[in-house]
Amino acid sequence: MANFILNQLKATVARSRQAGINRCDAWAGQQVANLNPDSLLDVGCGDGSLLFRHLKNQPCNFHGVEGAPELKLKAEARGLKVASFDLNGRWPYEDGQFDVVFGNQVIEHLHNTRLFAAEAFRVLKPGGTTIIATENLCSLLNWCALSLGYTPFSLMQTCGRYLGNPLGLHYMEPHEESVPIDHPAFSGIGGHVRVLTVRQAKELFELVGFQVVEARSVSILPLPDGLSQQLEMFIRNRGHYLMLKARKPLPPQNR
Repeated sequence: MANFILNQLKATVARSRQAGINRCDAWAGQQVANLNPDSLLDVGCGDGSLLFRHLKNQPCNFHGVEGAPELKLKAEARGLKVASFDLNGRWPYEDGQFDVVFGNQVIEHLHNTRLFAAEAFRVLKPGGTTIIATENLCSLLNWCALSLGYTPFSLMQTCGRYLGNPLGLHYMEPHEESVPIDHPAFSGIGGHVRVLTVRQAKELFELVGFQVVEARSVSILPLPDGLSQQLEMFIRNRGHYLMLKARKPLPPQNR
């Protein structure tokens, strides 16, 4: 009976989780589409499909970063100019090259989060925008895990396994790496390394020079998504998915 109840609970959380991911992706993609950029960098672009669901016009200068060889090929087939490199280091792009820098579920895989934010700032044109989506360390779900003495759900991926939390959807299951271990882009990819809170993300991006336009969270797991949407305005910053929009300021003479 206990296993049945646990499995039912996991199934409910899985449905709510997917609904939250869908809302987070839709917000991020629509934010980029609303900006209608001529030049765009999708950091961790995967196969490129997320933004293509929202963009009406493909940017003239559309670049991506992706370490998984199969996903890289699919993104290139969609017209992206895709590079593979370690995102913990410097990026091979010129200063002020892009109107938008987009990163969806990427920054939590990196140990050098400050350099990530600084490089996003550097490669943006003045007045350009970064859109970041990730997981929220202080979500209700992670807080519940910690209160039980378990690893936060957002940090379960460890060395190819999901460990430390028997309530996790994939507890003790292997985690297949899509990036070869000897690839220069592998560093930081294997698991979530540094998961931010909403306030921490806001302060980090402000630290490197951004003006944060929006920083919030959605999907208060394990609640059903409909209930979560009703409560998100009252239980702030406890959603499982963190969403940040920040702008690179214009020079004083252009403001």
